[in-house]
Amino acid sequence: MKINSTEIKNLEPIKTIAISHIGDYAGIAGAFEKLAAWAGANNLWAASPKMAGVYHDDPMHTPVEKLRSEACLENVSGIEPGKGMQDYTISGGKYFVMQVEVTMSEYGEAWQKVSSAFNDKGYEYDMRDHYELYVSCAGDTQDADAPWIVNLCIPMK
Repeated sequence: MKINSTEIKNLEPIKTIAISHIGDYAGIAGAFEKLAAWAGANNLWAASPKMAGVYHDDPMHTPVEKLRSEACLENVSGIEPGKGMQDYTISGGKYFVMQVEVTMSEYGEAWQKVSSAFNDKGYEYDMRDHYELYVSCAGDTQDADAPWIVNLCIPMK
């Protein structure tokens, strides 16, 4: 895992199409696969939409079977969500953003690092969306070990 940068940013809301997931956050991959296949079938990739994972619950205080998350695809075309999907707007506002380069197995460690950095600076959490915004893949997207450049976003007061 590599940390590229940390900064405070004012982020715009992102209108997305989302598939909800309940359970271990690591299990959200299936929702992303379904969303990506649907985007391909509807020719949405040409517009270069962003993808994001939104995490609603703190895994330190919520039983794993009750963790709620969203796999999101930016809705740049105004298309209606497909079956089992819904419109979801990721909240905007003031965020602590850490850009990392991670493989699939390093996401947990990356979230621990961004949370530690946030807490060490004495920042105060806000109740808006915590999310990861996928910037790019530094390899083959079909390779589970390919590193991804990701912005980890924590809302702050």
